[in-house]
Amino acid sequence: LGYGRWDYVMVYLDDILIFSRSLNEHQQHLNEILSILAKANFQVNPDKCSVAVQEIEFLSHTINEQGIKPNGDKIK
Repeated sequence: LGYGRWDYVMVYLDDILIFSRSLNEHQQHLNEILSILAKANFQVNPDKCSVAVQEIEFLSHTINEQGIKPNGDKIK
């Protein structure tokens, strides 16, 4: 997934985060990434996917339009 890396996609092991400025752009990014994964014979489990959400937890952080914050339960 080197194409687009850091522009709109982050990957950590088997977790993929796709971020976009608009729903239309998100659909384009999602189609591109799913196409790349399919060509490499990777499968995506739809039950583990969150698509077009405004906020998500990723690697013990909450990400939304305000920015990135560590999850409160991980701060000591």
